[in-house]
Amino acid sequence: MQYNSENMTFDTKPTLSDTQVLEFCKQGYIILDGVVPKEINEKVSKYLAKKIPPKPSKIPSHLTLEMLKETLDSPVEPNIILLEDWFINEVLLNSDLAGVLRSLLGKNVGLPVLVSKHSTECPQPAQPWHHDGDVVFGPEVSFLETFYYPQDTPIEMGPTDVVPGSHIGLNKFVNQADELSIATVASAGSFVLHSQSIYHRRGRSTGTGIRDMLKFNYWRTTSPTRDWIKQPEFDFATADYGGHFAGRYYAHMFYWLCGKEKDFKLIGGQGWPWNKPNQIAPSYGYNAQEGYKPDWSRLHEQCNCGINFTSHDVNSAYTK
Repeated sequence: MQYNSENMTFDTKPTLSDTQVLEFCKQGYIILDGVVPKEINEKVSKYLAKKIPPKPSKIPSHLTLEMLKETLDSPVEPNIILLEDWFINEVLLNSDLAGVLRSLLGKNVGLPVLVSKHSTECPQPAQPWHHDGDVVFGPEVSFLETFYYPQDTPIEMGPTDVVPGSHIGLNKFVNQADELSIATVASAGSFVLHSQSIYHRRGRSTGTGIRDMLKFNYWRTTSPTRDWIKQPEFDFATADYGGHFAGRYYAHMFYWLCGKEKDFKLIGGQGWPWNKPNQIAPSYGYNAQEGYKPDWSRLHEQCNCGINFTSHDVNSAYTK
C-alpha cells in the first residue's frame, strides 16, 4: 500500500478479475462483509458520540480546529473524522476495500473529502425509493460511493435496500423495485461499494436502537485501463453482459473501464453483446467498425408527451 498524505491518494494491487469487474458493471454494487476490526468499529462509534477527543493529523488551510470540531456537532457531516490517522489507516485504507477500489478506479485513488452520517433510531418505516441527488447516468466510473456500517446491521435494523443493476436507470428497475431489491445485511465493519446512481432506500426496521452508517466517495484520478487481474480465458466476444436492453449498458460500462470505449459499437437486434450459450454460431456485430452507442441521457429525459422515459414500457435509446 502506498499512501500519499499530501495528495490524499493511495495505490495498491488490484484484487478483482475480469469476471468480477464485469459483475460489478452488471450489479452496480459489491459488499465486503466484516473487514474492519471490532476495536476500530467501536472506536468509530465512540468518536461519533464525542466520547473520544478529536486529534486531526492536519488542519486544511481554509479551516480551523474549532471549525473542524464543530463538524462533530453536525447531524450529517462529521468531516473531522476523515483527518484522523487511525480512521485513515484502518477504515479508509482498509486493505480489502483498497484492492477493490484500485481495480475499479485505477491507480492513485483519491480519498474522500466529505462524509455523511446517516443515523436512524429504530424502528422506522422504509424510505421511498430514490436515486441520490446530483446523479449522473453514463458508462463512466469516475467515483464510487461507499457505505460503512460500524455495527452489525441485520434486517431488523433496516440496512439499505438496493436494486441490483438499477444504476443504468432502466424503467424496469424503478417499476419493480420492491420485487427486485436486496437488503445489504452486513456484519459490523462492512462496506457496501456502489455506483452512486443505484436505486435504493433505507430499509424498514423492526428492531430497537441506533443504526449508524457513514457514506463517502472515492475518486478516479487516472484514465481507465484494464490493469486489474486479467483472466487468460476471458473472451470479450462471448462474455455474459446481461439480458436484452440492459446488457448493452453494462457492456458499455465494462468497455469504458477497460479503456476501450471508442471501440464500443452496437448493430442492434440479436447482435453482440447479446449471446446465448446454445446459439449455433458467434453473435454478429462484435468488433463492428460502424454502429451505435447507448444513449444514456434519453433514459432520463422527457419525451413530447411530458412523461419521463423511465415511465415507459420500452426505451429505444441509441446515439450514432
